[in-house]
Amino acid sequence: MQLTMTTDYALRCMLYLAGKEGLSSSTEIGEAVGLNKIFVQKVLRILRDAGLVTSTHGVTGGYRLAKRAKEIVLLDIILLFEKTMKINRCLEAEGCCERYETCPMHVYYAEVQETLEGYFGQATLQDVINHGKIKRKEMIDDAKRKGMR
Repeated sequence: MQLTMTTDYALRCMLYLAGKEGLSSSTEIGEAVGLNKIFVQKVLRILRDAGLVTSTHGVTGGYRLAKRAKEIVLLDIILLFEKTMKINRCLEAEGCCERYETCPMHVYYAEVQETLEGYFGQATLQDVINHGKIKRKEMIDDAKRKGMR
C-alpha cells in the first residue's frame, strides 16, 4: 500500500492547521505545504464536508480545524482520500481471492493489515506533532554530541 499524494497533502494541510491559531487562507496553507491554491481548496473542501475543518468565507475568511488536534485520528483523514487501505487485494471483499480460507499469506496479511489500521486508527494529529518535536530534538542533541568530539 502506498498513500496517494492527495492523501499526503491532506495530512500536511491538517498538520499545518493544527499548528496555527485562528484562520488560515488557502493561499497561506498552499505556500506552507507546497501546493497551489486551487488544489488546497479541493482537499480542504473534502475535509470540510467530512467535518474535520471549518471554513469562513470572505476577505478575512479561511480554514481551521473543526476539533482539537488530539481528537483527529489519522485514519479518518486517510480514508477520505484512499480507495482502499488494504495491503493486498486478497483482503478486499470476499470473492476477490478463492484461497483466502487456506492461504497462509492471507492470514499473515490480515494480521499486518490489522496492525497498520490500528496504528493509523489510534494516532492523532497531535501525536504526529509531538513525535516530530521529539525527533527534531534528538537530531539536534545528536549533532551537538558529535560536534563535541
